[in-house]
Amino acid sequence: MRILFLGTGASGGTPGRGRSRRGESSALVSKGGTRVLIDVTRDFGEQQRRIRGPLDAVLITHAHRDACGGLPELRRWLRDRSDETIPLYASASTIAGLRRRFRRLDHCELVPVREEGRRRIGPWTASAVRVPHARERSIPTFAWRLTAAGRTLVYASDVARLTPALRRFAAGADALVIDGAMWGRPLFSHLTIDRELPGLCEWRVQRILLTQIGKTAPPHPRLARDVRSLCPRAAPAYDGLSVPL
Repeated sequence: MRILFLGTGASGGTPGRGRSRRGESSALVSKGGTRVLIDVTRDFGEQQRRIRGPLDAVLITHAHRDACGGLPELRRWLRDRSDETIPLYASASTIAGLRRRFRRLDHCELVPVREEGRRRIGPWTASAVRVPHARERSIPTFAWRLTAAGRTLVYASDVARLTPALRRFAAGADALVIDGAMWGRPLFSHLTIDRELPGLCEWRVQRILLTQIGKTAPPHPRLARDVRSLCPRAAPAYDGLSVPL
């Protein structure tokens, strides 16, 4: 299994130079010839250049535009390659939100997923747990867990606070990708990751990778050093980073 970070920034992207410049957060998970896209951002027009080969499924964390605003661009990308639809997995509330927002979703087979229900996607078993993020009750947010051949990835890009449910959900994961939006100051909808990392480092996961990194973070080289000093098993991801699991 491998995860390729297509974007690691906050909503609207995070400005900067080099690895500090980040598009909206999204990832491509692959095993063998099967590829799953997690979130379809408004930067998909640029992020698609890193995708090699067809997509087999899409997972959506929630209905905010930074997680799903690229669906029209995804439609164009798919139609250039095939007339087949692609399964899109999300909560029933998220699917309802997508139907309200987008006029054309004929490129997607919309598949509702219940919290902690399991789905088979190619070589993976996929499940989801709800995490706190949006204030709107109509916009629930999922963290996703993908397991194949004894390797597990948990992707929790938008989290307002750490919960016992998320800790149990992440237990035993080879990698936990988690919200690193805020550094040194709080925001109601995201983690202040420098405050949370010492506690996260006690979770039973092999490594922690930060995404959703926002403007309050220092430049990437300093961020990497500071993150490592708080938790030696943690590191900030960056756009284009590819990690085998």
